[in-house]
Amino acid sequence: MSNLIKPNSELAPEALEIRQDILALEAACMAMPEEQRFHQLPLTHHFTDGIYVRTCMMRAGDVIVGKIHKLEHTVIISMGSAQVTSEEFGDRVLSAPMVFVSPPGVKRALLIEEDMIWSTVHPNPTNTQDLAELEKQLIMESYEEGV
Repeated sequence: MSNLIKPNSELAPEALEIRQDILALEAACMAMPEEQRFHQLPLTHHFTDGIYVRTCMMRAGDVIVGKIHKLEHTVIISMGSAQVTSEEFGDRVLSAPMVFVSPPGVKRALLIEEDMIWSTVHPNPTNTQDLAELEKQLIMESYEEGV
């Protein structure tokens, strides 16, 4: 289990504050009328033997709260930049070109500064192409699910 997938009571104060801020932003976004909070993010999905790659195009000005991933995976930023907040590195600007390994249990908030292409590379040992099944395998609904 990642040190990021911990109950709130076990987090360092700085990490707990970041987690609470991200969850509060997500709650505020979800409280907005649906027509104001969502636009369809262009997604592409690629599959090779044992690998699933999800690529998302985000527009400048978008505010994105990501999901909590169960597994370590690779992130590739091939275009653009964003102000990113997460427990793993606090507040930071991430800009293309960039590749990094994301540990399990990370939830991020992004403010897209320049149109961005963000790809995640995940293990897919069953070679499923069922996106709902992949979500079950890769995503936690809450931090509590991981503890």
